[in-house]
Amino acid sequence: MTSQELKDFAKNVVGVDAIGIAPIERFDGAPEYMSPRTVFPGAKSVIVFARRIIRGCYRGIERGTHWPSYQVFAYSGLTKLVHQANYRIGRFIEDHGYLSVPCPPAATLKEAGPRGPVPPGGKYPRDINVSLRIAAVMAGLGEMGWSKVLLTPQFGPRQRLGLILTDAELEPDPIRIGRICDRCKLCVRDCPGNAIDRDKGNIITAGGVSWECNDLKVGKCKLTHFGLNRTTSPHFVKTFPGIYLPMEEQGNTWVEGWNFGHSLFSAVPTWKAFSAYPIAICGARGCIISCMNHLEKRRRIGNIFRHDFTDEKPWRIPEKPPRGHEDHHGFVYDPENPEAMSGGVKSDWY
Repeated sequence: MTSQELKDFAKNVVGVDAIGIAPIERFDGAPEYMSPRTVFPGAKSVIVFARRIIRGCYRGIERGTHWPSYQVFAYSGLTKLVHQANYRIGRFIEDHGYLSVPCPPAATLKEAGPRGPVPPGGKYPRDINVSLRIAAVMAGLGEMGWSKVLLTPQFGPRQRLGLILTDAELEPDPIRIGRICDRCKLCVRDCPGNAIDRDKGNIITAGGVSWECNDLKVGKCKLTHFGLNRTTSPHFVKTFPGIYLPMEEQGNTWVEGWNFGHSLFSAVPTWKAFSAYPIAICGARGCIISCMNHLEKRRRIGNIFRHDFTDEKPWRIPEKPPRGHEDHHGFVYDPENPEAMSGGVKSDWY
C-alpha cells in the first residue's frame, strides 16, 4: 500500500475532499495526553482527511431564519459521514495488512486535557485528546487561521476532520503554513461572543514549524456556540426572556460552558426539536462566515462561487433584556396580541 493508493481510495471511492499524511516523528515533544503515540505506540503515520461543509448550510443562520441545515450539514450529519469515511479507510488499510486506529472527532471534544491526577507507576494518562487541527497542519492539509480554525487551500474554514493512526510507513506530505490567512481579523470583529482576541496570541510549535493563533477565550466561545449568548440565539431569548448573561463579563472555562449548555438544553423546546444533545447555534459568524467570505473575495482559496455569500451586516438581538425580570411574567398564548406573547415586550422575532 502506497500513500497514493490510499489517497486515491479515500478520494475516489470514499469521497473525502482532502487527505494528508504526517510521519509520527512530527509529533515528537507533544504532551503525553495529546500524543498519537499514547493512543498507539506503534504508529508510524498519522492520516488526516477532510469532508467539506456545504457553504449554503450557513445561509439560514446568516438570515436568522433556519437552523437545522447548519446543525445537520456542518455538525451532526457531517460528523456521521466522517465516521463512515474513517471506517472505510480503516478497512482499506487493514486489507493491506496494517493496523488502523481511528480517532473520531468526539475524541477531541473537550480539549481539556486529563480530568484526573497523573497515574502512578509510569502508567499512561487518561482522557487522551489528539488535536485534529494540529494533526491536520502536521499532515499538510492546511494551516490554522488567526481564529484558531483550520483553513485549507480548497475550502478555507469549511470542513470537518477525521484522523487515523497506522503502523504503515507512508510517504508524508509537506507542511504548508502561512499561505491562506492574511490576518484581516474580521473573525475578531464579527464573533458574537467576543471570544477571539485581536492582539494577544499563542505560539504553537510542532513538527519543526511554529505559527501564531489568537488566545481564544474558550469559555465565551462555548457559551455562544451552545446558544447561551442572547445576541445570536432567539430560542434562548424566547425561553428565558429575562436572563442577562453579558459575554464580556463571563469568566467561565470551556468545560463550565459545556456543562452549563447541557444543563439548559432540554429546557429550550426549539433545541430539543433539532437534536437529542446540545447543538451549534451561533452560526460561526466570525470564525467561519466572515473568514470564508473574505478568503473567497480575495481568491485565497480554491472553492470559488459565482456570488459572494453576503455583504449584509450580521443581525443581532440586544444583549440586555429590554426590561428587567421584575417586569415580565412569562409568555401568554394570544396570537392576536404579539406584545402579550413576548412577555409584554414588543419583538420582531415572535
